[in-house]
Amino acid sequence: MEVIQQATQRTYKQGDPEMPAEFKEMLVKLLLNEHLENNGNTEYRKILANIANAGMRFAPHGRAMEIEAEILRQEVQHGKICEDLLKGLGANPACTKPIKQYAFHMPLEDWIDLAWFHALIDRVGLYVGVEWTGSPYEPLADVSAGLEADEEFHTKSGFLHLREICSTPEGKVAAQERLQKWWTAALDMFGKSTSVNSPLYVKWGIKQHSNEELRQKYIAEALPEIKRLGLAPADNLLNRRFL
Repeated sequence: MEVIQQATQRTYKQGDPEMPAEFKEMLVKLLLNEHLENNGNTEYRKILANIANAGMRFAPHGRAMEIEAEILRQEVQHGKICEDLLKGLGANPACTKPIKQYAFHMPLEDWIDLAWFHALIDRVGLYVGVEWTGSPYEPLADVSAGLEADEEFHTKSGFLHLREICSTPEGKVAAQERLQKWWTAALDMFGKSTSVNSPLYVKWGIKQHSNEELRQKYIAEALPEIKRLGLAPADNLLNRRFL
């Protein structure tokens, strides 16, 4: 196993003239190229519109609509936070950058798809907030707890929707049938285990764990939630694109 050489850890405020160039470069790369949420990216707005459309069209009742509206509000706020972080680093958040994670391009064809999207895909965002806790870049550390709490709400909402779906035999069958495709996409969102950027993020304390470490943590914590629905676990390797 590769041993990652840690950089000397200290906290950097916005505009700190002593901020190392590589540290700043990796922060910008993370927020501009790899992190999804950025209101300055026109492609992110398309993703938000797709989620909003599915939520309002497919929600089975008013309470579900309220939950979907709150999730969208939080996602817009996340995009604004990322915009501000990029500006603070001297980067321009305005762009049209393709969303790399294919999970966000998978069709949300009905309420079951959207429920799994929140339960599993949004859950990946929960690990972003956890990783940024205690970040050596103070503005990032300051927002991490709020992001973590929001993403926890999103994944809990997804499982709340799924419990309602699985309350009928036909709903449980349908939920089981959709699980594999969303599980595969969620695991792929953590990226390649051989990523060249992952060790650099860990080196600078921008992330605390490698891609594969986070993926295994995700599996261990999400599986009990799936089993509580009375569903069988999905295959961790089936149709995976990034190992």
